Amino acid sequence: MKKLLSILLLSVFSVTVFAQCNQYYVIKQGTTWEISNFSNKDKLEGKSIQKVTEYKETSEGFEATLEIISEDDKGEQVMAGSTKLLCENGVIRFDLRDVMPAETMESYENFEMSVDGTNIELPDNLKVGQELNDANVNFHIEASPMQINFKFNITDRKVLAEETLKVPAGSFDCFKVTQTVSMKMMMVVESTSVEWYAKEVGMIKSESYNKKGKLLSYSLLTNYTK
Repeated sequence: MKKLLSILLLSVFSVTVFAQCNQYYVIKQGTTWEISNFSNKDKLEGKSIQKVTEYKETSEGFEATLEIISEDDKGEQVMAGSTKLLCENGVIRFDLRDVMPAETMESYENFEMSVDGTNIELPDNLKVGQELNDANVNFHIEASPMQINFKFNITDRKVLAEETLKVPAGSFDCFKVTQTVSMKMMMVVESTSVEWYAKEVGMIKSESYNKKGKLLSYSLLTNYTK
């Protein structure tokens, strides 16, 4: 009887771990994040509402579609779109093709475009001192007679610390991740970003700094629905 109970408990535990795939993003259809964006002067600049509209378990984890609605500081919708969130063997992968602003991409929609690169990853086993994989995406646009190339790189990704943060959505134990972000078109624009990830919820705070270390903007998780 004890052996049978142990087998049943192990089976339940295995299914639970598999379904979660990654402990920092435990999601299902309907999971919603509301992220408020602020200037370095603490002025509300807008919000981003991200909602899981499709969720499917796979043999390696899950695939999810996130609907993203951006609002300005008055609550008016300014942009809508979607992105993919994948989890494979415990690693969350974010599609970097969605980093370019929609209005920028729309201006090139009548031209031939190709995209290549590597997605940004968040493993399941974060620890202080850990170095995370770099990520990049390249956009090649044939705007005859010109060729236009965008390059977006995220490098020097490191887990700096384990901290407890309080944001409008609650208080969370987090891992602090820093990274260098650079975008090259006609010239290179480089910045540093810091992100805090909490188990089950995902990113709860982010900060962006220029090359001189001056805070440019920050974002906070203001509401979260499992």
